This record gives sequence, C-alpha cells and structure tokens, in this order.
Amino acid sequence: MNKQKKHINLKKELGLLEVFCIASGAMISSGLFILPGIAYAKTGSSVIISYLIASIIIIPTLLSKAELATAMPKAGGDYFFIDRSMGPAVGTVGGLSSWFALSSKTAFALIGIGAFVQLFNPGLSDFNIKLIAVIFCIIFTIINLYGTKHAGKTQVVLVSGLISILVVYILVGFFFIQPSRYEPFTLHGI
Repeated sequence: MNKQKKHINLKKELGLLEVFCIASGAMISSGLFILPGIAYAKTGSSVIISYLIASIIIIPTLLSKAELATAMPKAGGDYFFIDRSMGPAVGTVGGLSSWFALSSKTAFALIGIGAFVQLFNPGLSDFNIKLIAVIFCIIFTIINLYGTKHAGKTQVVLVSGLISILVVYILVGFFFIQPSRYEPFTLHGI
C-alpha cells in the first residue's frame, strides 16, 4: 500500500490593509466601546492608568508577534509559531487556547452590540439583547462563509467607519474636556 502524504496549502487572500483592519477591529471593538464603561464604573478616572500600564505591557508581545509573522509568513498564526518552536502538542494547546479566547471575546462583543442597541431603546429585555447578539452573530457568520476575501473587505469598511467616528469624536470632544470630572481621580484610594 502506497501512502502519499497530502499537503494542503491555504490561500493567502488577505492583503496588508485587510489584515490591519481585522486586527484593529478586534482591538478597537469591545476593548474600547464596552470595557472602559465597566472599568470606569468600578474605578473612576484612574482607569486611564490601567490602560497606560496595559499598553506598556503589551508592547513586547506585539513586537514578538510582528517579528514571528515576518520571519515565518505562514497561515496558522499562534498555532504555527508555537508548533515550530515547542512542538505540535504545545502548539495545539496554544492554538485551542487562542481559539477559546477569541470565541469568548466575540461573545462579549456581540452582547455589547445588544447593550448599545439598548441605549436607543431602554425598554429592551435581557432576552432581546441576547436575540440581537444572535442575529449579529448570524450576520457575521454569513459574511465569513462567503470567504476570507469578502470578510476582509467587509472588515475594511467597518473599521474605516469606526475610525472615522472615533476621529470625529476625539476632535469634537477635545473642546469639551472638563477637568472637574477627573476628581476624585481614584474612587477607592490608591
């Protein structure tokens, strides 16, 4: 019996802009629109310090990932990098962990979309918020089923709109900063 090893290559359908928008969209979404409100409610204005510390801590990780992606431009992301450096067992654990983390983040972001809709319709029940999350999950799943190329283009449109809104918000909001709102800087002391 002649066993032939079948080698499957994944197509590289995303360009730099699409990859940038996918990564930016993942970072900007719930991390910028949902979490700050929750953190502010618990800590007050000192949440700014938390974001600064987190930004500094993440820099080595970002630089390492950029270096790995440049040195090994292969499909597979975290799994591929860990598999090459530590073996397939650890690579599988790392890949699955990454998948579960992204799944949890996605669920959180989808519930966040429902919570945003609730801002415009305060009478929404918890069931309706979850229903909105499921509807958006189905919409995004359909977009992804059309293929990586279409999902990348959709992400470019979404992130372009998102960044435009953020730029307008920052430019207009800059003139309405009220230093008195930053006092007390910490709600519970240091």
